[in-house]
Parts: sequence; C-alpha cells; structure tokens
Amino acid sequence: MNVKKPRQPVRSGALTIVITCVLILLAVLALLSLVSAQTDKALSDRQMAYAQQNAMSERAGQEWLASMDDYLRGGAFLPPDTVQEGNVYSTTIKFSMNQYLHIAAEADSDLMLHVTKWDIETVAETESTEALPEGVQLLTEDENGYIDTLPETTVEGTGLA
Repeated sequence: MNVKKPRQPVRSGALTIVITCVLILLAVLALLSLVSAQTDKALSDRQMAYAQQNAMSERAGQEWLASMDDYLRGGAFLPPDTVQEGNVYSTTIKFSMNQYLHIAAEADSDLMLHVTKWDIETVAETESTEALPEGVQLLTEDENGYIDTLPETTVEGTGLA
C-alpha cells in the first residue's frame, strides 16, 4: 500500500514581506546616495570657485611684484595705485567683484623686494537703502549699542505714546 502524503502548500507571505522590505530599503539607500552625490558636487563646485579666485589673486599679486621689480631696476614706471612710503611700497588690487588683495613690500639696499603684507579681503555686498518703501526708516543703534526694533509711535487724538 502506497499512500501519498499530501503536499503542503508553499507559504509565500513571509517571503513576500521580506523581499518588499529589502526593495524599500534599497530604494531609500539609492535616494540617499543620489542626495549625497549632489551635495558633494555642490561642495566641489564651491571649492573650484575658491581655488580659481585664489589663483586670480596670486596672479594679480605676482604681476604687481614683477612690475615693482622692473620699477626698482629703472626699467619701468611705478605701477598704478601704488603708494610709496620711504622704501615700503603698497597697493590694493581688486581681482573679483567683491575681493581685494592688499600687498605691501619693502625694498632693501640691493633693490630686492620683501613682501611684508599679503592679505585678501572680501567685502560683503550691502543692500541699497534706495529700495526701501517711502516712510520706512533704517533701524539705528542707541548709545548702548542696542537696536530699537519697536520705535515709539503715537496714536492720534489720544495723546498716548
């Protein structure tokens, strides 16, 4: 007597749930990877812009030093916007929209320049007060350095301040 045992049906409910969770997890990780790649690109773009501005300032400064060498050896005129105070020469070079390079160099008895100052200054852009609506006044500081954000007003006809 050969009796066949009934086969158990395959239960795929738990397996489907596990596969669904894995797929959701992989989708979230892919999204995080994409966001991370975009922020890395934005950071590298900012770094590239900084490196370009740094190279521009270096070039402008080196060109000024070369023209100063020519001047000290008698082969050229004093570079424009150069201030001479004894044997110290200084200048301010604008090399981008809001960045300036301040250079000072001292000439010794052998007419060799020694750089004493090499500073990059970034000037913040200020907003124009011309864009304010009529009647609006700028906030000002009092003698203690506090800014009054609630200026005194009077209610007409009541005498209340």
